[in-house]
Amino acid sequence: MQKYLFYYIGLFTIITGFYFLYSYSQLFGNQFIYPIDDAYIHLAIARKFGESGFWSINFNSFDSGSSSILYTLILSSLIKIFGDNVYYPMIINVAAGYFTVYWIYKFFKDFYSEKELRLGLLVFLPVSLLYIMVLLGMEQTIHMLLSVLAIYFIKKNIESSFKRLDFIKLLIVIFFLSMIRFESMFFVFCLGLILLIDRKFKEGFLIFVVGFLPIVIFGLISIHEGGFFFPNSVIIKGSYPEGNMLMSIWAIFKKGILLNISFYKLFLFPIICALVILFDSYKKQGFQTLFRNNKILFIVFGTVILQSLFAMIKYRYENYLMIMLVMILIPLAIEYFKQLKINKRNLNNLIFVGSFVAFCLVGIYRLVYSHPVLKVSSKNVEEQQVEMGKFLNQFYKGQKAVANDIGAIAYFGNVQLLDIVGLGSTDVAKFYVENKKLNEIDFNEKYDRFLSNYISKNHYKVAVIYPNWYPDKVPESWIPVASWKIENNRGTAQNRVVWYSFNKNDANILRKNLQKFNLNKNVTQYYYIYK
Repeated sequence: MQKYLFYYIGLFTIITGFYFLYSYSQLFGNQFIYPIDDAYIHLAIARKFGESGFWSINFNSFDSGSSSILYTLILSSLIKIFGDNVYYPMIINVAAGYFTVYWIYKFFKDFYSEKELRLGLLVFLPVSLLYIMVLLGMEQTIHMLLSVLAIYFIKKNIESSFKRLDFIKLLIVIFFLSMIRFESMFFVFCLGLILLIDRKFKEGFLIFVVGFLPIVIFGLISIHEGGFFFPNSVIIKGSYPEGNMLMSIWAIFKKGILLNISFYKLFLFPIICALVILFDSYKKQGFQTLFRNNKILFIVFGTVILQSLFAMIKYRYENYLMIMLVMILIPLAIEYFKQLKINKRNLNNLIFVGSFVAFCLVGIYRLVYSHPVLKVSSKNVEEQQVEMGKFLNQFYKGQKAVANDIGAIAYFGNVQLLDIVGLGSTDVAKFYVENKKLNEIDFNEKYDRFLSNYISKNHYKVAVIYPNWYPDKVPESWIPVASWKIENNRGTAQNRVVWYSFNKNDANILRKNLQKFNLNKNVTQYYYIYK
């Protein structure tokens, strides 16, 4: 069955290589640009930490703007040892991508037959979008690799009755899994809970300790440095109960599941498959056998529900779940396809097979939908975020700037950034947390006062923001100097950014600097008239 490994590797290489070369061929400069600005947040924090010990996008503060402990540590270690290089995320992701392909193959080879391998070959790339994750240069590829390893070693431990060496390997995987993204605590919680229910108390306890230890250590360090227990992104973007517990839980359920179209698109058909499996298992074998034979199913779908409720399941955050669903559903699909041939009128067989096919079609839809995005995203980021960073580096290096999309600006700009969204600036994140219960009008008024005072007190020189991202509207005291607009935008949050100053003298200087700058020819620049 080794030939299927070469099929997996070949297909992954061809697709990933095609999009890398296609994206690179459209770029204005001579280096690859990641198709998502967030990759440069990791690079910026890693460079600051590797060179000066500050876990921040800035030079002299602790601002937990990274949602991945492990990824930032890997990048900062490479920078510390070998020096700064923009290609580290690509190297790491390509390696993680190939390891993921290998362990997917090994999972089906070690535990199942050639039929599962063949179906896996057809399904796993479009459903998991692994090649896209590699090109994004983010930590999600390692997250997917560790998720595959976790499922593999859970399966291995179940079959070996948690043999000492197998369990140690699982603990190592869980340790790194909890460090790669904070959402992994959902998986750790579900795994530990299932083990406790199964009366494997020692194993469950060790899973909890090993899985939550890195998060607790980092959280305590963060609090000691004046931040939150969790990174700013988790605090601002995540959902968690507060105030009236029942109303808060209901609001979280509505937002994350009930009214979330992405939840139904991604997980409705896998959930139907799971319900059919559980119903058939209960009918044939009873509850105890049902639980014993479907532990991994409970772990994965428990993680799906928790991720949907308390985190995000769109853009890229869901793909570690999608690859785990591929691993657990394909063997079951093979069995139901066999049963359907025997009894074509069995309703459960029809429902499962139909839902599994629909799950695969959703994967194909996601592949087709991502195609035009991936083709131009690197070009978009180069034309907008990278150009902003280069401009700031040329004219405002070491000075203070305001932004609301901070990746390439932080990495290429070498400025002291105030992130008015709060992801990279703890002071702003604290404001959001402390005032999130205010109604919209009161919040906007208080936010304007807070930001104006903060900018004035700390002597910020320039701002470059998406005006539509600013709560309410940009303050009238800000002087718009110029706007940059890009065409055919698929890769950035908005197609237009505006440059602002906070007094007339700085506005005149900014205007002259913009006129001197050799702007990418694909960017349209407009100047504002101000008195």
